[in-house]
Amino acid sequence: MAGMLFGNLYATQTSDWYGRKYSTFSTILVCALGSAVAAVAPNPYIYAVARFFCGAGFSGYLSISAIYTIEFMPTKWRMLCGAVGPFGEATMSLALIAYYIPTWRYLTWATMTPLLLTPLIFPFVPESPRWLLQKGKTDDLVKVLTYIAKINKCPPIELETIEKIVAKANPTRKPTDVKEPRLNFFDFAKSKNKEIRMKAICLMAIFFAFSIIYFGLSFNIKNMNGNLYWNLVFLGFVDSVGFKMAIFVMGRLSRRLAVFLSMTIGVFFLVVLAIFQLTLDVSEFSTLFLVAALLGKFSSAITRSAARALAGESFPTSVRAMGSGLCGASTAFGGVVGAQLAYFGTKNPSIPFFAFAIIGIFGSLFSFLMTETKGQALQETVGRKRSRTLSVISTISNLVLPNNSKQETSNTQL
Repeated sequence: MAGMLFGNLYATQTSDWYGRKYSTFSTILVCALGSAVAAVAPNPYIYAVARFFCGAGFSGYLSISAIYTIEFMPTKWRMLCGAVGPFGEATMSLALIAYYIPTWRYLTWATMTPLLLTPLIFPFVPESPRWLLQKGKTDDLVKVLTYIAKINKCPPIELETIEKIVAKANPTRKPTDVKEPRLNFFDFAKSKNKEIRMKAICLMAIFFAFSIIYFGLSFNIKNMNGNLYWNLVFLGFVDSVGFKMAIFVMGRLSRRLAVFLSMTIGVFFLVVLAIFQLTLDVSEFSTLFLVAALLGKFSSAITRSAARALAGESFPTSVRAMGSGLCGASTAFGGVVGAQLAYFGTKNPSIPFFAFAIIGIFGSLFSFLMTETKGQALQETVGRKRSRTLSVISTISNLVLPNNSKQETSNTQL
């Protein structure tokens, strides 16, 4: 978890400085190298250092990947970015792999193998057009939009249109001279923009609360009866279904309400679990305990997706990755606390569930302090109002969406 805390901050900082693409693949490389060293570690100290870098790479990837994809999406489809991905399916696969490869060194090699294949797709992944726009990299922006048009068999974007987009985003400078200052976390903290700081504080509270529930239930699996491998399969399954359900929920509810309701439902099942622990014999009602725990995990998976969407849409492009990194760091800290609470569950099983529920209640309330982002245009820089006119994302929409959807998206900005 210490590595996850470091990785969230470091990776997202470099993402805002050097771009989403290279930062994303650098986190994958760090995770792969850490896994390789861990697999051959001769002692616990080297293993701990290696796992630190694994955590740093993995958490950095999670933080960057969400905002990376958001910056390609039209407003209507941004909810997909925090919900689509085989995260739950990978957890289920891990149970299967661990069952057939019980030796931990071989298991480490097996799970890192997919990471070695990612360089093959690197040349085909474009840089975020919104990041290029914000940095004033007009030539690279033209190449990316032309590449997207070619892939989708659409006419290339006219240079005049791109110049208008750049001029709109940076009205005081020429397209070739536009440069934003490199902001860091100290600038973020010292910013006179109180709205940005308040958003960061509220989102960190939300991510801390949901991560304690999410990781706490995951770590507490060792205290549940039943087969460990099957329990892991069940956890992966509810994650898979929960992330997909989040798309349905966010499509019908506001981001804030989706976070609040899903976290509240999760708290309900935690209270149920705590009461079960106090009043029932776990050995006789093990299935009932497992179902309640899985339903709590299911709700927290929806919370995770909704919170990631809310975070990605709340910060301007110039500090979006850093804002996401702060949320990720808060998640890592919550994971540490959740693990310790799960440890107390070995002696008094009801304590973790009551603690998770109390923290979840307070965390869910912070969602109402946030500004709603569903259907809103993304802000480009700190202090600049959201634009609802011509943008690079509306241009991309015309490149990737069917003809009957272009009219709908022409007035809808990211």
